[in-house]
Amino acid sequence: MLIGVADGAGGTGSGDLAAETVVRELSLLTDVPRPESGWTGFLSRVDQRVAEGESTGVVVARTNDGIVGASVGDSQAWLFEDGELVDLTRFQCRKPLLGSGVAAPTGFSRPASGGLLLVATDGFCNYVRRKDLLKEILWIGFEVLASRLVEMVRLPSGDLWDDVGIVACRPRRTPRKRRRFTIE
Repeated sequence: MLIGVADGAGGTGSGDLAAETVVRELSLLTDVPRPESGWTGFLSRVDQRVAEGESTGVVVARTNDGIVGASVGDSQAWLFEDGELVDLTRFQCRKPLLGSGVAAPTGFSRPASGGLLLVATDGFCNYVRRKDLLKEILWIGFEVLASRLVEMVRLPSGDLWDDVGIVACRPRRTPRKRRRFTIE
């Protein structure tokens, strides 16, 4: 499974076009890189292809072998595992962004996990109270998770501090084998 999040930089002009380029390049990817260096190389190539504006970018591949990806900017990837929040993007470079021509993507990897993976823009990551998030995340049904997470960062006025984009991913659960019972 491939996940990508891009958030155009406000104030630089054409941030929306830069974010669209990041997402388009990811959608055109035919050969999924395996090591971190493959993902950092991918984002470096995207950095050169952004014609206008600047954007953050997080790309993540989740397979049976593990989680691997790379990031630039302040969008983030978090893994919720064993009651802990693991920030996969904690070492990323916040600037320069994709589209600057000199972005420095940082890779990350993690062994396979049954945990919940969230990839989100700074409009969520910078404003959610992590302590509250950890208390609530396990009790929210997956089908309503993204909308409930957005509500966690909504202002009393109903507005948001910033644009919010969230992708949630969890491994598929393998169906249990049915047991047959016989009555004698």
